[in-house]
Amino acid sequence: MSTNIQDSPKAQVAEYGKYGKKFEKALETVLAGGVKEAFFLPSRRKIHSVVGTLGDEFIDPDKPYCSCSHFYFKVRSGRDELCYHLLSYKIAMKTGRVETTKFSDEDYGPYFRALASDIFDVLDKSSGS
Repeated sequence: MSTNIQDSPKAQVAEYGKYGKKFEKALETVLAGGVKEAFFLPSRRKIHSVVGTLGDEFIDPDKPYCSCSHFYFKVRSGRDELCYHLLSYKIAMKTGRVETTKFSDEDYGPYFRALASDIFDVLDKSSGS
């Protein structure tokens, strides 16, 4: 019996199928390894990001929050429930596909500065469209 690797994760998160195209895009992001967690030691701090269409987006799944323009304009205004970056995180968590990289606490500041720089680059790209 042959099983397509992409069918297994999709079956695990079938309840998110209600999001249609957003679900397909989120699943594609997860399968490509686009959901990232930077884990800092010894503090155990975490920074989550998702590789988006224009670049990395910072997410805080506990709030929930995403740095993308869709979150800002649609989710915060109540016109949408969530962006595909946050949906990607939910799918990655449920399927065990969050890509975790460990860092030293000394790397926290430089890592966060680099991520913030990427976010501003994405904002510049998205405002130009």
